[in-house]
Amino acid sequence: MPSPRYDFRKRSWRHLDICQYSTLVHVSIPRVECDPHGVIQLDTPWAEKNSRFTAMFEGLVINWLKEASINAVSRRLNLSWNAVDGIMTRAVKRGMGRRKAPFVKNLAVDEVSSKKGHKYVTIVSDGRGIVVDIQDDRKADSLVAFYKT
Repeated sequence: MPSPRYDFRKRSWRHLDICQYSTLVHVSIPRVECDPHGVIQLDTPWAEKNSRFTAMFEGLVINWLKEASINAVSRRLNLSWNAVDGIMTRAVKRGMGRRKAPFVKNLAVDEVSSKKGHKYVTIVSDGRGIVVDIQDDRKADSLVAFYKT
């Protein structure tokens, strides 16, 4: 449904570096006045809604994460640890959204410590090493929560 333009908001995204210089994309994004939702900002095709990085830059970060730790990637690309973690979290969310429900013939359940101390998670896999689900804690309720999904 057509909506009138309300105003513009300036936004910036980090893009792929050019000649070893950081590249920023600066754009005035229009906001529209929508009857049911109020004033909303239009989405951009080059970045996700709450990201400060272009999709191409996030792809570069994900490729680096396949080879190195979050700390190493953050140093290499001059990003904070939280920025790299946010990019990784969005990538996992996108991947999980595209993932089809797997046909699972056998279930393998394991509990591992996720941090120093006694912080455990329960990992459910299909027996071939493909993770089906991860639940907090290592109690019976963790598996109950998995079976409910």
